[in-house]
Amino acid sequence: MSLLQVKDVTHAYASSTLFWQSKRHAPVLSGVSLTIEPGKCLGLLGTSGAGKSTLGKVILGLEKPQKGQVLFQGMNLYDTDASARRRLRRDLQVVFQDCYSSVNPRMTAEQIIGEPLQNYESLSSKEQKRTVGELLERVGLNADDMTKHPHQFSGGQLQRINIARAIALKPKLIVLDEAVSSLDMVTQSHILALLSDLKSTYGLSYLFITHDIKAAYSISDALAVMEKGEVVEFCEDKAQFLQSPHPGVRNLVQSILSEHPRYRSL
Repeated sequence: MSLLQVKDVTHAYASSTLFWQSKRHAPVLSGVSLTIEPGKCLGLLGTSGAGKSTLGKVILGLEKPQKGQVLFQGMNLYDTDASARRRLRRDLQVVFQDCYSSVNPRMTAEQIIGEPLQNYESLSSKEQKRTVGELLERVGLNADDMTKHPHQFSGGQLQRINIARAIALKPKLIVLDEAVSSLDMVTQSHILALLSDLKSTYGLSYLFITHDIKAAYSISDALAVMEKGEVVEFCEDKAQFLQSPHPGVRNLVQSILSEHPRYRSL
């Protein structure tokens, strides 16, 4: 059974004209379908406005679609009771692009990472501190960092804290919404290596939402491309992706810059 199944999802945001005289709905997602298998990473590519982040919110249970189904571990996210949704939510976590707005600036690293543990586990203070310390070390930081506040970390370090929070409950699926886009190239490579290591260690599945084809190709098992709210290409084997004749894929491939400026074409 697939870990995640998105079936014919359609979603639109309500909008209105001046003085609320009339309302209309701008379509964002149109009949989107995709699957993610256990232990696999699906890279979701597309330009700005393609609907990638909206689809991520629908999968996370944050935006109820007008039509379609989201089945996670065989259960419909939008057709279950509160108790079942809470159990599913434990196995479904997220890391957003902006690492600073994703945390409370007044909380310490220990409090940030420990928040999901407090919500779902019954740990003593000593056990939780030990667990947080282990999670910090697992993402390449030090246990002593748990007393620090967000402003005392670099962007890359803070994103590691967000990742530590996301894996604290050992979830089945993590939605990574442009999780490395705001980082410099060196930090990006380190975070991608960390994500790959965590994936193999814990058997995690990822939905890796990005516009960066290089980042997606480096970490993903399968790749999908969105355009104007639709999935226009889906390759279960990423090796097939670069040979896809679809214009949307060709545009993404042609946008890749050479590592050396001398070999970049205008």
